Amino acid sequence: MPTYSFRCTDCGPFAITRAITDTVARPPCPTCSAPARRVFASPALATLGTGQHRLADMAAASAERPEVTTTVPAALGRPRTPRRDSRLPALPRM
Repeated sequence: MPTYSFRCTDCGPFAITRAITDTVARPPCPTCSAPARRVFASPALATLGTGQHRLADMAAASAERPEVTTTVPAALGRPRTPRRDSRLPALPRM
């Protein structure tokens, strides 16, 4: 669950952890119960794992300089030949 930051005019800043679906416009201050305003801040990117950082870096790199294919990829192995279904001759003809 995300942590939201709020500021009470009398008591100062405080944080509340709640679900994204819980929407309260002005929650009460835990100290004085006065309505508090939400403080908008940057996301906590430092808590991302190394895999998530690597994924974000790869997405940014591909946006700036995407990989371009200049040749048709080589076929893998020999080409497949279509196989006849042994039940095909038994089908009724029109």
